[in-house]
Order: sequence, then C-alpha cells, then structure tokens
Amino acid sequence: MITAAALLLGVLVVGWWSPRPLSWLSAQVGPGTALAWWLLTAAGLIAGTIAGVLLLVLPGHGPAAAVLAVLHDCWAAVGHGGLPALDPIAGSVAAIVVLAAATRLTLASAGRRRRRNVLHRRHLVALRLSGSADGRRLPTLWLPEDEPVAYSLGGRQALIVASTGLKDRLSERELHAVLAHERAHVRSRHHLLTAMADVMGRTLGFIPLMRELPGAVQLLVELAADRTAATQCGSEPLRSALLSIRAVEGPRRSLAMAGGDTAIRLQRLTVRTGSRLVARAVSVAGGFAALVAPAAVAAALVIGTSLISCP
Repeated sequence: MITAAALLLGVLVVGWWSPRPLSWLSAQVGPGTALAWWLLTAAGLIAGTIAGVLLLVLPGHGPAAAVLAVLHDCWAAVGHGGLPALDPIAGSVAAIVVLAAATRLTLASAGRRRRRNVLHRRHLVALRLSGSADGRRLPTLWLPEDEPVAYSLGGRQALIVASTGLKDRLSERELHAVLAHERAHVRSRHHLLTAMADVMGRTLGFIPLMRELPGAVQLLVELAADRTAATQCGSEPLRSALLSIRAVEGPRRSLAMAGGDTAIRLQRLTVRTGSRLVARAVSVAGGFAALVAPAAVAAALVIGTSLISCP
C-alpha cells in the first residue's frame, strides 16, 4: 500500500504544482516542445493514477510487493507492530473514483466527437453551397464575405476556410502566410490535440494541471503554427497579417488565424536558429521527465521513508 500511496501522492504533487513551472518553461523553449511537455505531463498524471490504483487493488503483483515487505519490516521494528490492513478499503475506494472519472472522460469525449461531427458535416454542406473550393489536396473554400476570415477544420475531411475579404485586404505574401498557418494546424493535427485537452479540462477540471491544459494547448498550437508559417513565408508578412485580422474569430471547434493571445503571438513571432540536435535532446529529456514525474516523486517519497524508518 505504501508504494501505491506514494505514487498517488506523486500524482497530487504533479497535478497541483506543475502548471507554474510548465508555464515558465514554455517561454524558454519552442512551442512544439512546450506543447509536448504539457500533454506528456497530463498523460503521466493519468498513467500514474491508474498504476497507483492497480497497486492498491493488486498489492501482491509487481515490484510493489518487495518494497512493501521491506518497509513493513522497518515500520514493525520501529513501532513494534504491523501496518493496518487498509489495502482492500483504499483499493476499492480508489478503483471506484478512477472508474467514475474514466466513465465521465469517455462520455465527454464521445459527446464532443458526436457534436463535432454533426457541426462539421453541416458546416461543410453550408460552405460548399455558398463558397468555392480550389482543387488542392487540402482544399481552401473561399466565402463571399467582406470580413477578413481565415480558419481551419480538422478531421478526415480537413479544409481551410477563407473569405474574399481576406484576399482583398492582404497582400499576396500576407495571404500565403495566413494559409501556411492554417495548413500547419491541419498537418500537425492541432485540432485533435486541442480536442483532447478540452475534454480533459472539462472532465478533470478539479486538478489545476487539467484545468489550465486547454488554454495552454490552445496558445501553444497557435505559436507552433506561427513558427511554421514564419519559417516558410517570413515573420514580417505573418505579423502584418495577424494585425490585420486579429479581431475576427472562427466558429467553435475550428482553429482561427486570430485565435490565442495576439500580444504573446506577436512577441514570440521570431524564427530561432539554434542547434536542432540540442533542441531535440532537450525536448526528449524534458518529455521523458514530464511523463515519469509522478513516478519520480513517488520514488523519492519511498526512498525518503526508507531512510527515515530503517535503522
């Protein structure tokens, strides 16, 4: 039970105190790296919770049994008694909580997917009736609208939507930068990532990490798409285009060119030329640390308990 309790305590520590360091680190690295770290931390939180519950329900399996036996002997030597048999009660309560959370997560995900598919289908029909599409593999539908609008829809029938007002207001270079930004959203599956973050935030919002995850992911996917577009078309055309259409948003469940915090996007709109090898090493190391953070905290707690309790 001690190992499981330590792992669940590690989940609590990471879930409650990781948003601040993650936010600080996000400003020091590229948006793609920061995005991976946020999502891997959330994945590690869920994996740590499931592992902790399994250790409570099945305490005799895996390395937890050996660790538990050693700590039990140490506590018995210090306290002249055994540990109370709380495993069945704690395991049952934890299993019920996890099953309830998993059910809520599944239902929320299924409901969001169903609503997205219906809205996406209606949106596609309406757009194809009112707009004109080009013949590209990732089509762009042009709406006869005076407002400068640009957004993308993900999924199997992904597409980019732009208005004739956008084409009239922007220069050719600015227009190419905007379309490159939206293509980056589709090709990097940013719609899927924002959907996952939104479901986790709505379902597990009582955990600070999950509560802040949707907003962080929304901003980071915009920064990542900005970086891709700036690499392809230059930062100045993208900057001027962003200033021109900053007040126009797209429909729900789309990723609009004007999405995210515009001030932060303008501030971060630079193409950094650092070592790719170093950047990849930092990304992998940070991602691994984010994924195993609950287990690392649990290991530190178990080792600390062993050093204190064992003579």
